[in-house]
Amino acid sequence: MVWHAAVKLAYDGRLFMGSQRQPCVRTVESETMEALRKIGAIESASSSHLRFASRTDRGVSALGNVAAFNTSFDRAALLKALNAASPDVLFYAWAEVPEAFSARRARQRWYRYLLPSDGLDVELLAKCAALFEGRHDFRRFCRPDGRPTVRTIDSFHVVKDGGAMVIDVRGREFLRNMVRRMVAALIEAGSGHVSLEEVSSVLNGEDRCFGLAPAEQLILMDVDHGVEFTAHCPATLRRKVAAYHADALSRSAFIDGLRERLA
Repeated sequence: MVWHAAVKLAYDGRLFMGSQRQPCVRTVESETMEALRKIGAIESASSSHLRFASRTDRGVSALGNVAAFNTSFDRAALLKALNAASPDVLFYAWAEVPEAFSARRARQRWYRYLLPSDGLDVELLAKCAALFEGRHDFRRFCRPDGRPTVRTIDSFHVVKDGGAMVIDVRGREFLRNMVRRMVAALIEAGSGHVSLEEVSSVLNGEDRCFGLAPAEQLILMDVDHGVEFTAHCPATLRRKVAAYHADALSRSAFIDGLRERLA
C-alpha cells in the first residue's frame, strides 16, 4: 500500500553542488533520489512527488532538512536501506504524514552560522541582529529570483561560545542568500566597519550591499512541520557517522598543529 513518507536528513554541504537537482552535477536531491530508486522505494521524482523542505546553497550543510515522497516501501526498513544506498546523505528519522502534507510549508526554519570570535564585538553583533527581527522588506539582503521580498524573522540571537560566535536565526521562510547576507551585515557591524544606523538604512531600502558570508559556515539546523518523527540509527548510519567523526578528529589535529606552527 502506498503511503506518504517524510524523512529527516543531514549532509555536509561541502560535498555537494547545493541541494536542488541540477543537470550533470552531484546534489543532495539527486543523491537522495538515486538512493530511493536504488532500493526500489520510488520510480521517479515526479511519480513519487519527491519534495524537499528547504533548498540550500553549495557549501551549506544541514542537520534537519526534510524530504517527502510517496512510496510503498516497508516503513521499518526504510532508513536502513537509504543509509546503505546513499554515500553522503544521512537519514535518521521518518514519519508517515497526510497526503496533503507539503514539505515546503513549514512552521519554522532554524539556521545557525558559526564565526571565529576574533575581532568581533558580541554586543554589536547582537544589536545588529535585533534590527532584523520582525517583518521587513529584505530586498537588499537576498536574491529575490522574482519572489516577494517581505519576510518575518521570528528571532535572531548571537552568543559567544569559547572562541566562536554562534548566530541563530529562525523564521517561517527565507529567500535565497538571505541568511548569508544578513550575517555579512552583522560581521561588518561587529568589526566596526559600519554603524548600526547604516545597516538599518539598508534594511529600510537604501541601495547598498554588505557582501555575502561564506556558505561553509552555515547550517540548516531544523525544519519544523509540527510532525512527530520516529528517530532510528541503524548500523548503516552509525558507520557513516563514525567515519565523519574520525575525519573531523584528523582535521582538528591538523588545524591545531598548523596554528601552533604559525603562532
